[in-house]
Amino acid sequence: MRTLGLIFVFLGLLILFQQFHPAFIEPLYQYAPYIKRAFWGVTFTLLGLYLLTKGALRRLILAVYLIYLLIYLVV
Repeated sequence: MRTLGLIFVFLGLLILFQQFHPAFIEPLYQYAPYIKRAFWGVTFTLLGLYLLTKGALRRLILAVYLIYLLIYLVV
């Protein structure tokens, strides 16, 4: 639950920062269609990798997916 709370705090701060300084996220806007179209492919690939691996590599895959999800939600 603590990790989920940190993710929500980070997402909220990122959205607020985007509102006050839009130039911060502006370089990602040119890639927005590609990020949105690749969502299910990235999701299923990382889910498969998550289920096939163990230990610390699982945490890394989860972190990569959370970063992708945050970018997807903000862009």
